[in-house]
Amino acid sequence: MQKLDLYLQALQQAGHRITAQRRAICEYLATTDRHPTPYEIYDDISYAHPEISRATVYNTLNVLQALGVIVEIAFGADHTHYDTDPTPHINLICLRCHSITDYHAPVDAALQAAQQEEIARNTGFQPVSARMDILGFCADCRARRRAEIVAQWNADNPTATNGPTASAQDANTETATS
Repeated sequence: MQKLDLYLQALQQAGHRITAQRRAICEYLATTDRHPTPYEIYDDISYAHPEISRATVYNTLNVLQALGVIVEIAFGADHTHYDTDPTPHINLICLRCHSITDYHAPVDAALQAAQQEEIARNTGFQPVSARMDILGFCADCRARRRAEIVAQWNADNPTATNGPTASAQDANTETATS
């Protein structure tokens, strides 16, 4: 089943009308390869559908998430994205630019099930789903950070004849607050 059909069918089966606005949001989600924020969705759709409101975007996203056809990825204040890929994968989340990249790797379903059973048995907490997010810094942000280090070193040492000695590892160890 195609993503658009999945979204529309889920909405209909849950008793929601398929309005032009909901259809536009579902079409957007079905065709994007990004992990959009509600603001991005609204901004991208509102040109073609000026009647759409931010509330409609948020409400539709909440319904689709509750129906289990999209996943909310929330990290930090005002950094909520939506993942439209229902297959098991790892989300690589950049702490600097907040980009999210899907990384498809083999998932050991038996191990995940065993871990969830163990969690339920030992804590009384009943997992209903699991996902893996890896937080770090994307290649673009690492390169920008390295350039910032070099520029700062050059500004601090205008008469030096050799460049900065900061290694690439230095750029990789920045904190999320940089």
